[in-house]
Amino acid sequence: MSKGNRQKIGLVQAFMHRPDLLVLVLNEPTSGLDPLLQDEFQNLIRETVADGRTVFLSSHELDEVQRLVDRLAIIKDGSIVVTDTVEGLRRAAPRTIQFQFAAAVDPAPFASLDRVRVLHCADGRISLSVTGSVAPLLRGAAALDPGRRHGPPSRPG
Repeated sequence: MSKGNRQKIGLVQAFMHRPDLLVLVLNEPTSGLDPLLQDEFQNLIRETVADGRTVFLSSHELDEVQRLVDRLAIIKDGSIVVTDTVEGLRRAAPRTIQFQFAAAVDPAPFASLDRVRVLHCADGRISLSVTGSVAPLLRGAAALDPGRRHGPPSRPG
């Protein structure tokens, strides 16, 4: 049998007895299915959930996951490490932001910001990892006045 036919048989077996809990441990569950059957699979998942039953779907295909699920969990070493919505995970995902200044900058003001980690700082370029809002980071960069030199403050003489 082709991979697509094996997938179809497995899906029919999983859905045919209408279980209260459906666990689909499939690698790329719709791979090998034609587009019509892919749509039908998605409809079956939605109907099952709408009927009040629970579906656990294992997949690393994030496009497919975000089309099918309301909530998801990430499992590492056999334990659930995160449970959230797709949008919640997107908001919490670290982003890398880089600034280029005309001269060297002190990374301390950035490092002191909540949910900001300095990845690299040299020659006026600073790379930061940010989880959450970037607004405090942008305010911090603006306060450094990118057009001026950033050495220690000069003392009046």
